[in-house]
Amino acid sequence: MAFYEQLGFKLTELQTSPNPYAALQFGTIELHFWGNRRNVPAENASMCFIRVNDVDALHDAFAKSIKKHTGKVPRSGIPRFTTVRDLKQDRRFTLTDAGGNTLFIGTPISKGESAFYRTLENEKYAKLFAVLYDVVYSKEDPEMAADNLSRCGIDKSLLNDLDKAKYLLTVLDIQNKTRQDMNDTELKNLIETHKDSNNDWKKIKEKYFTILKGQ
Repeated sequence: MAFYEQLGFKLTELQTSPNPYAALQFGTIELHFWGNRRNVPAENASMCFIRVNDVDALHDAFAKSIKKHTGKVPRSGIPRFTTVRDLKQDRRFTLTDAGGNTLFIGTPISKGESAFYRTLENEKYAKLFAVLYDVVYSKEDPEMAADNLSRCGIDKSLLNDLDKAKYLLTVLDIQNKTRQDMNDTELKNLIETHKDSNNDWKKIKEKYFTILKGQ
């Protein structure tokens, strides 16, 4: 329960016998747990999806609270929680607690909207890029994405500047997550060229700095 308390949850009930049980609350979110001595955290398949109105605000609140208690935000291992990412149907982050229970916490994308970072205008490469993106952010397997990057066949010279920036952001994040040297020269030049363009480029810049911070 310590991990959840570090995130800002309040312990509302705790029972040790005859059956271990605990309940926690954060705002309108309530979590209930029962104990199992045979549980192996790395093999735990328990999971659920929690729908929230503002996933970014909740993620930031969790990050601020746990950093206050532990001095860092756990992005790998167990326990951990990920950065917020855009998927096909929602914007979410994943939280895995010390027992290996996984919570997918997200805000659904409004009808008619598209996941900005996942979507290319280029019809030839849109589906290929979406598959690559989903391997990184939905499957959460950047190693697989790195192995398949050269085989996905996306010729960035055929992309417009915004599409190219989205592709380069994903490649940069793959490099970051797999501890490779990060090559951001081309992306930096694009951001500098379009720094005063529109809100789309503001989003590109924001994600770029998030990746550089290793978040």
